[in-house]
Amino acid sequence: MFSYAKRIALIFLISGFVQVQGQFGQNKVQYRDFDWHYLQTEHFDIYFYSGGYSVAEFTAYTAEKAYKVLKRDFNYELTKRVSIIVYKSHNDFQQTNVISTYLPEGVGGVTELYKNRVVVPFEGSYSQFRHVIHHELVHAVMNDMLYGGSVQSIISGEIVQVPTWFAEGLAEYFSQRWNTRTDMMVRDATINNYLVQALPSFGAYFGGNAFFRYIAEEYGNEKVAEILHKIKGSIRFENVFKAALGLKVDELMEKWQKKMRKEYWPDIKDRLETEEFAHRLTNHRKTNSYLNISPALSPKGDKVAFLSNMDGKQSIYVMDMFDNTNIKRIIKGETDVNFEELHWLSPGMGWSPDASRLTFSAKAGDQDALYIYNVKTEEITQKKFGLDGIFSASWSPLGDEIAFVGNLNGNGDIYVYNIKQDKIEKITDDQFSDTYPHWSNDGKRIAFVSERGGYLRKEDIPEDFKMSGHDFKNTDIYVVDRHTKEISAITQTPFLESDPIFGPNDEKILYTSDQNGISNIFVYDIATQESHPVSNLLSGAFQLSMDKDGHTLVFTSFSELGFDLYSIKNPLDLPAAELENTEYRKKLEDKNSLLSTVDKLEPDSSQAVSAQKDSSKTILSIPRTTDYSHYVFADLNRRTKKVKKAVTLKEEDYKRKDGNFRVHNYKVKFSADLVNGEAEYNTYWGFQGFTQIAYSDVLGNHQIYLGTNLVFDLRNSYIVAQYLYLPKRIDYGVSFFNYSNTYYSFRNGLTRFRNYGASFLARRPFNKFSRIDASIYFMTAELEYLSINVPTQRISSFLPSIRYVYDTSEWWFTGPRDGFRGSVSITTSPKYSDASLEFTTVKTDLRKYFKLHDYYHLAFRLAAGASIGRDAQNFYFGGVDNWLNRQFNGGLDRYINSVKDVYFSEFVTPVRGARFYEKVGHQYGLINAELRFPLILRLDLGLPPISIGYIQGVLFTDVGSAWDDPFKFRGVKNGRVEDLFIGYGTGARVYLFGFLLKYDLAWQYDLQKSSLPKHYFSIGIDF
Repeated sequence: MFSYAKRIALIFLISGFVQVQGQFGQNKVQYRDFDWHYLQTEHFDIYFYSGGYSVAEFTAYTAEKAYKVLKRDFNYELTKRVSIIVYKSHNDFQQTNVISTYLPEGVGGVTELYKNRVVVPFEGSYSQFRHVIHHELVHAVMNDMLYGGSVQSIISGEIVQVPTWFAEGLAEYFSQRWNTRTDMMVRDATINNYLVQALPSFGAYFGGNAFFRYIAEEYGNEKVAEILHKIKGSIRFENVFKAALGLKVDELMEKWQKKMRKEYWPDIKDRLETEEFAHRLTNHRKTNSYLNISPALSPKGDKVAFLSNMDGKQSIYVMDMFDNTNIKRIIKGETDVNFEELHWLSPGMGWSPDASRLTFSAKAGDQDALYIYNVKTEEITQKKFGLDGIFSASWSPLGDEIAFVGNLNGNGDIYVYNIKQDKIEKITDDQFSDTYPHWSNDGKRIAFVSERGGYLRKEDIPEDFKMSGHDFKNTDIYVVDRHTKEISAITQTPFLESDPIFGPNDEKILYTSDQNGISNIFVYDIATQESHPVSNLLSGAFQLSMDKDGHTLVFTSFSELGFDLYSIKNPLDLPAAELENTEYRKKLEDKNSLLSTVDKLEPDSSQAVSAQKDSSKTILSIPRTTDYSHYVFADLNRRTKKVKKAVTLKEEDYKRKDGNFRVHNYKVKFSADLVNGEAEYNTYWGFQGFTQIAYSDVLGNHQIYLGTNLVFDLRNSYIVAQYLYLPKRIDYGVSFFNYSNTYYSFRNGLTRFRNYGASFLARRPFNKFSRIDASIYFMTAELEYLSINVPTQRISSFLPSIRYVYDTSEWWFTGPRDGFRGSVSITTSPKYSDASLEFTTVKTDLRKYFKLHDYYHLAFRLAAGASIGRDAQNFYFGGVDNWLNRQFNGGLDRYINSVKDVYFSEFVTPVRGARFYEKVGHQYGLINAELRFPLILRLDLGLPPISIGYIQGVLFTDVGSAWDDPFKFRGVKNGRVEDLFIGYGTGARVYLFGFLLKYDLAWQYDLQKSSLPKHYFSIGIDF
């Protein structure tokens, strides 16, 4: 049973090569080599690479400033130094080995629990970057406070489950307090009555933030910290709020909702819902999407391009403006290496003057690319410029140039790409973040957004200027001359201005501003230098786009937990609107604090670039076997420890005499991640226990795993040791293993199976979706009879294997729900001694998924394989993986009386309606078809008082067989199946105690009648 032996060999490889040798899964690709360095502050070690010093320096100052506030708010000091790994771009961030899983667009930062490391990317906005740093440091301080900053200290404690909304809401509350974007989300949730219902999912960040804000306002800010302190000594999460506030969670939730209604219902008065002000173009509720954004109206106004996830993937669509039901997808994102991510968090597209081509940016493998798409011929032109990021493309009305935002080494500037000359030119050139460029109609100027304040010329910036000391809370509108590169300010306010577009004849500029607490549309008259609002919306307007004659304006607005497109005719003819401040803005004015949301931390009013950029896309996780991200582990006897001297450094230790940080070269140093016990169930051996020990360096590039259930006799022990080398494009691993199992049978008495040897593993990803896996096993397998005097069976084999994997699937709770995944592999065992086997095996496994709806999915699978040679492998057809109440065709003893049967054979599953070993052969074929649907959305029991979430139902059919001689195979004979097997049935899947439990009820069908039903209880994900 070769595949089983390989799976056992990987039990302890809980991170790195789960992806390398896992049957499927998308890839984390190291496209480049990183030259790592680090600098230190009083409490933090900041790791960065070439070109990233300025970002690391900003991180250093920001982290210390944030920690100063957190120390006060939490009434707690760190007991260990915290490592912060900084990447210059999201593309580089996705290559980190600190977290083993792929980090998609929208994940703005990570705090992991093994070493309490913080990993953050700079994505162009210092305001957003500051918020992410502070947010993740909240997690880091919580980790240190609750369980010592290491996953090791939580393994043996009592577990208190903490909901996501608590962990992330607390981090949002302490890192940004409040802003107009969060206010918009909470207002919409309150008015549309989904505030509490959204907490477990989309509302975890903004809703959790609002909940703690309510507690602070009603009971005092110190009560928020008290709640956190009480978690350490609590057994149940519900007890925490009762102990701190005298109320249960549900009682608090009810009071909170009432307070929110009182606060937000007055905002409805005298304001228009977006649909009352403009014509709705998309409806996210009908298309089952939540993002319809980044509109780009064609120059004639007859069509609009936009980003949407209406098909489940971020894709680009074009809508007919005269027939809004005529929508065509032109670019499908997230399934092609050229369009891995379409930058929906920093969007922007533009039409050519004749509307024959569309320009946009996307992640394309190793870096971002600027694209030109011909809507008629569907021809695509890709341009890469070696930048850290490319965003917000805008086509010049003259047709020869495209403006875009380019990030490089911490600077976000406006660039122009000349199509004819095929070269780029930097238009702005400084450390400020410049975004959302838009051309004037004469092609001579570019409007853009920046937090630069009054710095209009590079020579005006002081030599000792540092972004960490700059006030970047608000953004304003600026215009830069295309040729002279002179910058002029259009707005200078303490608000958030964004999305500028020139009107016809370049006499006016339309933009958005949150002046009254809601993002409304404003018109700026260039001649008079005056502006006025033309909308008075309840939920806000964003991302403006207008045709060249100014007849139609398209924009994005948020409502009922989704973004949609709206249009309005003749926007420049709209009368001036009177805006009344929201309740939130009134509170700010009452405090004389329009320049910051609160006076806790001066730069703490960072604003989101997009709807959920800084509120739903940071994660707190452990990337390996068990996700402890929503648990804290109580130690009732722990007391707050005094800060060790080694935690803090003196300034002379980390700064030079000139005031700059000392920079050190990175050196690999190993430290323990965890020592942990694991349990596993296997069809052959039942439940088994193991001990795992994991070591790695700070960057996760070098990983060591040790696993054992060591007993006095090595022959009866499980031992595995593996080293993974992960910093390069090709990942490598070497392992040594010794596995032993004992088994009692009536025929042979007590027997021992033992498998030992070494393996070399390698993975070469081509891109996110495809890779080559290779392995070489040197192994000896033994079968020893301990009760009878029979010679020991022994086989020594050299097993090279190679597999190609392609995977574009989208994951769901119980398995994939959309996309495709497939693999083709070949394994050979050349004969090199009398004790070796001789065979070659080829297999393929193709799977296709269709998402009919969020909860309804179709899954199809075609698997086939053949083994040839003197010792061809056997395929055991029938049953399901990890079948708890297993049944065997002919008894288990029949199939485990040889080393070859156990270690060099393979099960073919799932085949429901069949027993294990229902059919045996050197070749096999299997087709599985399933309809997956919601059986029970939620189950609340009275006794025992437990709640079970989503229970998935399934209808299935399994058809296939295993055989030796294809010429003798008879699928159907005399109207009944003979060598073919057909099974069908229904089942349910539910998560309990961290396991996906599955129940299937199946029948065998011979084309004339069905058998008695068989019951299958098993553990594991669906195919």
